[in-house]
Formats: sequence, structure tokens, C-alpha cells
Amino acid sequence: MFIVQIAAFLILLLVLAWKCRVELVEAIPVGCSLLIFMLYVLSFFRALSVSDIICCAGIALAAVFFFRQQKETRREILEFVKEELLRPGTLTAFFMIIAVTICVSGKVVSWWDDYNFWATDVKALFYLDGFAGKYTNVAAEFGDYPPGTQMLKWWFLHFSPVEFKEGLMFAGYYFMNLAFLFPVLKIIKKRNIFQMAAGAAGLWLFPAVAETFWCNGCCADLTMAVVYGAFLTSVVDRKDHSRWFYYGRQALFLMVLVLCKNTGFIWAAFGLLFDYGYHLLMHREEGRSRGIKVEEAENRRADRRALFVVTLMPVISLGSWLSFCLLNRRVAKLTGAAVKMAAGEMNLPAYQEEMVRAFFEAFLKWPLHKWKTIAIDLSPLGLYLLLLVFVFLLYKFQISDKRKTCYVGGFLAVSGAVFYSINLLSHLTIFAVETQYLQPFGMASSIERYGAPFTIGSLYLIAFCVMQGKRPALGAAVCMAFILLTTDYESAYKGLAGYREAAQEEMARRQELVDAGARDFLVRTGAGEKESIGRVLYLRDASDVSWVRNTYIGFEAAPVSVMYGNVDAGTLTEQDILNAIKEAHAGFLYVDQLKGEGKDVFDALTGGDEFEYGRLYQVVENADGQVCLADAQAAVSN
Repeated sequence: MFIVQIAAFLILLLVLAWKCRVELVEAIPVGCSLLIFMLYVLSFFRALSVSDIICCAGIALAAVFFFRQQKETRREILEFVKEELLRPGTLTAFFMIIAVTICVSGKVVSWWDDYNFWATDVKALFYLDGFAGKYTNVAAEFGDYPPGTQMLKWWFLHFSPVEFKEGLMFAGYYFMNLAFLFPVLKIIKKRNIFQMAAGAAGLWLFPAVAETFWCNGCCADLTMAVVYGAFLTSVVDRKDHSRWFYYGRQALFLMVLVLCKNTGFIWAAFGLLFDYGYHLLMHREEGRSRGIKVEEAENRRADRRALFVVTLMPVISLGSWLSFCLLNRRVAKLTGAAVKMAAGEMNLPAYQEEMVRAFFEAFLKWPLHKWKTIAIDLSPLGLYLLLLVFVFLLYKFQISDKRKTCYVGGFLAVSGAVFYSINLLSHLTIFAVETQYLQPFGMASSIERYGAPFTIGSLYLIAFCVMQGKRPALGAAVCMAFILLTTDYESAYKGLAGYREAAQEEMARRQELVDAGARDFLVRTGAGEKESIGRVLYLRDASDVSWVRNTYIGFEAAPVSVMYGNVDAGTLTEQDILNAIKEAHAGFLYVDQLKGEGKDVFDALTGGDEFEYGRLYQVVENADGQVCLADAQAAVSN
């Protein structure tokens, strides 16, 4: 069905381009946003595969619409389709999608955060065909993380519906990032292989100027960055766009932004402030130049109504997810930490001074990425100041007028200062126990990653303005020169092709960490199947503590939800077991061989049957309200 899915998506893009009178590369991020929300809604009903039927219906409707048109209209549509498909920007985008998908086909999960959530969650999504129910989601410590970036990963994974292929997951992730960058490819005017190759290379290298975590894993911060940047450019890019497309695109981008990550609402707020200020500035300029007429007053009212809708839509988008999390008791440990901090219940470590020192040293001196560039290794402060210099140069070279320059420069200066203050505060509170940030190297990595929406988003906005000037080709050349001088080539290469040796090492590491006992657990719980038995409490001996191994097991076990515990058989009581089961909200129990005598405690819960280590038991409540363990192995096997 992958051909049907791709064909339907291409038709959607062509319809958007035809109806809105925009180039196909401009329609790609809009089409991706619509696809994300279709899959998002289906996920609530565990019906992601229904998208196959929807795509078939969409193709059929498009065919009926086409053949019902007048002959002249059909000819006009075909000419439009031919023109759009053969545009150099479109060809470059299609080439990049195919090339990246092929290049990353052998990529495997290796980044710690992917094991913790981003890959484990999408693996469960793939097998369950949607969101897990109450107390059955994998990666329970990250339960309220939004699923926006997961949707397109699933879409690519669905191209191989029988087998979970990690390479397709990464292809979907990279596609989402590139999709929101593709509109800049409209700068390419000729089907020249060298220009098209340069455009593709520049697009791939651009994020590595200021953020390289995306090259190793599925870093949602980079996705937030390109969506935020696309939103900022959509605000200033009103020329030749209808009101429906202009505001509709903004609303969709903000709806996606808040579903990328928990911090997406911060960048949505920044984006809305930029939007409000820009509209106020533009209306004032129009009023001074033409005076306020009846038609102009009506346009202003229409703009205000549209802005209200743009503001409302991300609230609805995020509200729908938070409501689902509330109903299904999904919460992240960082959310809990933030709540405790707000309530004054969080005991903070006494090394805040060291954290502040590390932050300022990293902000002032340390480069944004660890690998050397060929020319300029920018620090966070260096890039922050350079952004303001770039804005000034927009005015200096008459690309932007004085008022717009002052507004954009002021917004970037203030939003950057506010964000970096929030970033410092988060390290002093929510991330206070993360001791790796006490060193400038670790802190620089954190600033790089969490600052990506500001740095990449701001660079995106400035690059767009530069390429919209009187000499767009020269502007594109200047942007390309900046990228080539400041980007992290090594990380960009590793993300695309240089990962292969590391992938083999990672697979060997998985085999080592997921030991014989864990592999037996995975078999008995039916891990990697189309259905999940629910949540399992997995107990091992107190001498066998390994949270790293647990994280790897969690990835391998998906879509089965696993909670972990380590117990001492010598001191364990029946109530301890019942408390552990209750706290984990587990429907099943699995216990590895424990040291010492203590199995009789478990025997007391099996209703007289002998308890066996290495066997799966279901947690059931009898008629008297007592909890007992029943052999569940036969049920799972069936």
C-alpha cells in the first residue's frame, strides 16, 4: 500500500498548490501538517491503518473530480501538474527524499533519548496501530511527551507494515525536518544539476550550523526549530498569498509545533507575539500610506478574526493531547518535577553556583558543536550577536526597511535573551540533578540542543529575507557561504552515511545488554507482536541493578509496557509485592531467579500452586477483593 499512500500524498500537495496558487515546495510543509493531524486523530482510535482506505478514497475522489471537469480545464490542470513536478525545486526535494531514505536505511537506534522515548514509543505506535490505553504505554516515565514527530515516523514505517525497520523510522524523521525547509528551494530557477545539488547540500548542512543532536537520533528540538522557523517566515511571507493560505498555514504550523515536544508551547507563544507585532506594524504602515478606508477597515477586522483563529488552533491541538494524557494517567517525570518545583516541594542540590558558572562559560566561550568547522566555531553568544548583525545588514543593503528591521532585530534580541534566561533557570531547577551540566562541555551541548528553535528558527527567518531581496541569487550565495563556513560537516556526514560502523557496534551492545534472562522475558511476554498484553512488572535480584539494561529491554519489549524493580528475597514480604504491583499499575508479573530463600512469599500469592521464577503471571482480583497471581503463559502463547 505504500504506493497508494505516496500517490495520495502527492495528489494532496498538487491540490494545495493548485487551489492556493503556490509552488509545490511551498505546499509540502502544509501537506505534511495535514497528514500529521489525520494520523494523530486516527491514533486515538487505534486505527492508523485506516489511512490506507482514506488514501484510496482520496485518489478516487481526485479522479472523479478531474474527469468531471471541462476538457479545457483538464488540459490546464495537466499543464499545471507537469510544470510543478518539473520545477527544479520540486525535483531537488524529491531527489533529497529518495536519497536520504536510501542512505539511512541501515541506521539503527543508538541515542539514549531515543531508547528512553522517541524510538520506543513509535515502535509501540507501529505495533498497536495507535496510542496505548490507560497504564499500558511504553516509556512510562515520558508518558505525556507529545506525538507530533511520531506520526511521520509511523507513516514511513507503514511502508513495511509487517516488520519494524529502524531505518524507515529515521527516514520519516528526516523527511519531517526537511519538509519544513523545502520552501527555500523555490530559489532555484533552472534545472541545473550543479545548482540543484548545491541546494540539496546546503539544505542538509544548514541545521548542523547550530544543532547536531539530530544527526544521531530523533531529536525533537530540531523539528521544533524548523517548524518555528517556517512559522516565522510564513508571517513575513504574505505577498501573492490568499488570506486562507496565509493564515491557514500559520495555524497548521503552530498546531504541529505544540505537538512536537512539551516545550513547544513556549515557541508557539514567541511565534504568536511575533505575529501580533508584525501585523500591528504592517497595518500602521498601510494606514500612513493610504489612509483608513472602509475596505481597509474591513480587511483589518478580517485579519483580527484570522489571528484569533491562529491563536486558538494550537490551544485546541495541545489541549486534545493533554486531555488524553489526563484521562489515561500519562505523565512525564520532568512534568512531575516541574509541579513539585512550583509547589516548593523539590529539594534542589546545593551546587547552583557551579551550574551558573558552567552555563556562562559555555555560553560565552564554548562552540555550539563538538566537531571543528573549516573556518568559524561559533559560541552561543557569538551566534546570538551575529544574528543581530545580520538583521542590521538587511537594512544596510536595503533588503528591509528601517521599521521592519528594528522590529525583527528587537524581537530576536528580546526572545533570545528571554529564552536563554529560561534555559539557565531550567538547569537550576528541573535539570538540577543532571550533574553532566556542571561541566561547560555538557552545558554547551544542552544549550546547543534546547536552543535550536531560537538559533535555527532565527537563521531560517533571516535567510528567507535575504533570498527575497532584489538579488535573490546573490542572497542564496551569501547564505550558502555562511553555511559552508560554520557547519559541522562530520556530524552531518555521520547522520547520513558515516553511521554504519557505529551501527554494528550498537547492535553488538544490544546483544550484550539484553542478557539471556531478559531475552527469555521478551519471548514469554510476546514482545514485538501486533498486540500488547498490557503492563508487566519485571523483578530482578537486588544485586542486579541496571537502569541502562532496563532501557534497552524497554525498547526491545515494545509494544509491551514494562516497569522494573529489584528486590531482596531475604527481606521481601507479601505486602511488598502487592505494593510494587499496585504502584506499577501492572496487570502481569515476571520474576527472574532471585538469590537466597524467599520463593514461599510468592507461593502465598498463587493460590496454593508452586510459584516458578522465569514464568509470566497475570495479576487477578478474586471475588473477595484479594489480589492473586494466575499462570498467564498459555494465554500469551495463544
